[in-house]
Amino acid sequence: MNSGGRFGFTFVYRLFGVALLFVIAFLARPEFAQAAVHGGCAATATASKSGSIDLTTASTWHVRAADVISGQATASTPQKFAQLKVMLFGIGLPLLDKQGFSASGVAGPYLVSDYDRYTRVLAVAGTSTTCDGKVLIIVDDVAPLSTWAGILGLIATGLGIVGLVATTLQLPTGSARLLGMVVGIVAGLGIGLFLQQVAVLDPGNFLDLLLPVGGGLLGLVLPGTGYRARQPYVEARP
Repeated sequence: MNSGGRFGFTFVYRLFGVALLFVIAFLARPEFAQAAVHGGCAATATASKSGSIDLTTASTWHVRAADVISGQATASTPQKFAQLKVMLFGIGLPLLDKQGFSASGVAGPYLVSDYDRYTRVLAVAGTSTTCDGKVLIIVDDVAPLSTWAGILGLIATGLGIVGLVATTLQLPTGSARLLGMVVGIVAGLGIGLFLQQVAVLDPGNFLDLLLPVGGGLLGLVLPGTGYRARQPYVEARP
């Protein structure tokens, strides 16, 4: 490999490493010191082993696998609807949707052990007629790699990085760049998912999508950075 190609290959990876650390540091900023519930409502939650917590002001809730959890909310005026969503990369997945006309409501009970095989860090967001809020639930006594999310995140990271490295050795065609973009997105999603499981990133933060987006952009520029064209064979003649 020529020195120019090697320099470009090393430079791109170093640049990606610096950018990745910057993005992670940006996304991992503490955002849970402020009030978790807005709009004049109040919320509390109870865990059978870990005790109660006031979710009106506390937005991180540490529980254990043996807990049975439930929540209660009250509002100053009757609410016509209430919704709960599980957040992943800032995208909400419906968990509860109720219609009615009441100034109070309850959710649960839920067994933590029914869910901790899938994830140990869960972001839940709630909205009603006049209020909204969110909470980050962390199961302290569950290891990240004992969950499906942690395992899949690690696998996706490994496959994506291997794929990115492989594209550097390919001729930089359009198909190679498309493949690079796909494996870059996979790597970014894997990194984000794993960092969520170790509670470095908040699954409810849509800015976590910067990781797969950045991985996709990296996959577009990496193909060919380590490619060395074959030299034509010339038969030596006496």
